[in-house]
Formats: sequence, structure tokens, C-alpha cells
Amino acid sequence: AGGNLVATDLQAASFIDILRARSRAAELGMTMLTGLVGNVAIPKLTGSATAHWLTNEATAITEGQQTIGQLALAPKTLGAYTELSRLLMLQSTPAAEAMVMNDFAKVLALAIDLAVFEGSGASGQPTGISNTAGIGSVTGTSLDIADCIEFQTDLATANALADGCAYITTPAVAGLLKGRARIASTDSQTLWSGSVLEGSIEGFKATTSTQLTIASMIFGDFSQVVLGEWGMLEIALNPYASFATAITGIRAIQSVDVGIRQAAAFSRATSIT
Repeated sequence: AGGNLVATDLQAASFIDILRARSRAAELGMTMLTGLVGNVAIPKLTGSATAHWLTNEATAITEGQQTIGQLALAPKTLGAYTELSRLLMLQSTPAAEAMVMNDFAKVLALAIDLAVFEGSGASGQPTGISNTAGIGSVTGTSLDIADCIEFQTDLATANALADGCAYITTPAVAGLLKGRARIASTDSQTLWSGSVLEGSIEGFKATTSTQLTIASMIFGDFSQVVLGEWGMLEIALNPYASFATAITGIRAIQSVDVGIRQAAAFSRATSIT
């Protein structure tokens, strides 16, 4: 009976948020196109002319043609929706509507980040790096120093290796490589240097996120990723979602698309062991 004398002290200022994945695409240097209105087509040189040595001054130069393509972007729309009761909004601490709006902003940002890396290109999703045709491939089985270097040589062979390139993988793979000798039996260094959150592999930045497919890794020049944005994140409140029961609806919606300027600027490994 004494329990009826014990008050509950709600510590709203110490509200505990859910554990979330790390949003990494923007930090890795992704290119942003904001304020778009119509569909977008970015001209792209896909083939160059050929230079010819001339036998003598009377030799005619053989004509060559450049090939022009386009990178097309069109809005793909992402949304989230929650309904709140009148009494919840009156009595909640912290304010339920503010909590929902804050959560919406985070979940949409993470969904866009996920689309950059893993977007399927189906069911309304953009096509992300992993599903872009023409990216390089590295065997993930028993990943070793030769494989880690192969990521770089894939890009260098295609003239796509740049100083700002980076590796991104899952924390589990980072932990695996952090415990694996760089050169077996002869080297105290490991393939992954640094913490599981931030490190380096063979001279390039390496970072982690749970957004990637399990046991996968991507290496590339992330400035070659284009994120097109139509408008901005919109969060709207509808106090008449259900007038008879005083239900309020809160909706978040955002329209974006992902494009890869040069597929050869990326290489990926899966099923890493």
C-alpha cells in the first residue's frame, strides 16, 4: 500500500532517443544539387576522339567523334506519417508533436543516406552506388592486403583514383580488419588502422556505418555521387486528420534522387570474411 505514496518524477530533459545508424554520405563529400524544379539531365562525355601521329606533312588526320550522354535525375519521394491523440498532445512531456517531428527529420535523412549506398532503383527508390552498373568488384573472401589494394587499382586503372577517395564498411568488417595482420606472420600492423568508427586503409580514409549491406565494403570518390533535391524536407501538421476523435496527423515528405557521375569511381566487395 505504501507504493501509492511514491511519485513518478518524469525526467523529460533526459529523454532517451533511439540508437540510430551514422549518416555518412554527405560527410564523404557527396555533391548536392538543391532547389531543383524540373527533371534534370547533366551532359556527360562518354567517349573521346582519338589522337593520330601523322606520317608526314601530307598525311590527313583521321576524323574522330566524341560520344555524349546524360546523367538523368528525377524526383523520388520519401515520406513518414504518424497520428497523435488530443490527450497525448495535451499531457505529454516532452511534447509528443515535437518528438515526432524531430524523429521524422532523422529517419528521412537516414533513408536518403541508405539510398545513396544501397538504393535498389525499384519500388520508387533511387539507384545507389551498390546497384549502379559498371562499378568495380573485389572478392571479399578472406580479404587481405592485396584485396584492399585492388580497390585502389580498380579506380586507378580507370583514371578515377583521387586524393579524396575513402573506404566505407560496416563496424563488423572494420573489427575484422582491425584484427587481421597486414602481412601475415611478418607484420604487427593490421589492415585497418584507427578506431572502428574512423580509421584508414592503405593511405586512404576509412569509416563505418550500419547502413551498408552486411559484410560489404565500398571504396570510391564520393564527390562523384550527386544528390538532387526538389524543394526541401517538409513537415506538416493536420489537426483535422480525424475531426470526430480529435486525432492530429503529422506528415514528413521529401523528394530527392541519386546519380553516379562516373561508375568507375567506385569498387565494392561483398561477403567479406
